[in-house]
Amino acid sequence: YQRQAGYAGVTIALPLGDITARQMRRLADIARRYVGDAVRTTVEQNIVLRWVSAADLPNIYRELTSIGLGQSGSGTISDITACPGTDTCKLGIASSRGLAAELRSSFTNGTEELDPVVENLRIKMSGCFNSCGQHHIADLGFYGVSRTINGYSVPHFQVVLGGQWKANAGSFGLASGAIPSKRIPEVVKRITERFVSDRQESETFQDFTRRIGKRELKEMLSQIGRASGRERV
Repeated sequence: YQRQAGYAGVTIALPLGDITARQMRRLADIARRYVGDAVRTTVEQNIVLRWVSAADLPNIYRELTSIGLGQSGSGTISDITACPGTDTCKLGIASSRGLAAELRSSFTNGTEELDPVVENLRIKMSGCFNSCGQHHIADLGFYGVSRTINGYSVPHFQVVLGGQWKANAGSFGLASGAIPSKRIPEVVKRITERFVSDRQESETFQDFTRRIGKRELKEMLSQIGRASGRERV
């Protein structure tokens, strides 16, 4: 939450943007009691209760937890934005929701503590190039493409790095190569580890990607791509 002058904005993290009908009805009851109609949805597929009295925060947290909406993680790398992808969209090439669920699980169930500079990154993904998931303005963005390997059509994700989601989406990321869907978790791990080890002082992820350059990024990812090409599909 964000606190200001005795009031707070409470962000309710919705994994994959999903909420059940029962949860929605209970959440509506909570909102009526504490904030009236000061409720907003966000571009990151969450819900915000605005102008919550600081004194009400403990009660709201208990009530949200009782309906399965008390989990933390909003505004962190585990708070992944994804379009429906091949689940329901006829234009979808790859399963953006499936990948988002896999990545979220790796972050929330992982035993290793994330470095703070990694925890604050944003991941966004789309099932195709149309960017319904806003992959082009994410720190780590992915969109679905198709490639043929050994005569089979294999879903891939194009990797887009260093987009600026702040400053009203100030700049787009760098397209850095297409990788088979199943190898994307490895891509995320390799890129974030490189960022932690090679960043200079207070360098942002956007500054880092632009400093090392598109050629170096593509080479780093191509090593994963070459390894995938040797695998049996």
